[in-house]
Amino acid sequence: MKKVTFTAHCAGLGAVYNKGDVAVFPDGVADAIVAAKKGTAQPVAEKTAPAPKQTGGGSDKPPATGKDGGDPGDNKPETSENGTS
Repeated sequence: MKKVTFTAHCAGLGAVYNKGDVAVFPDGVADAIVAAKKGTAQPVAEKTAPAPKQTGGGSDKPPATGKDGGDPGDNKPETSENGTS
């Protein structure tokens, strides 16, 4: 991914960008914008996910299930016989 700073009006990417706008694009798209002399690109630093915190034990709650302890797929809205609520 690259951060692009537009140096000229640019349209045709599904949006319109004006001079000074900044957006993040996949490398290939950013390279095409630079090649068209419509902007400059800089690599975006990949963010790393923080390690999960160790709490020393599992959850005291049982896993979530559907209504009345059934499967989650059994959660259907209650309606009258003709399908209206």
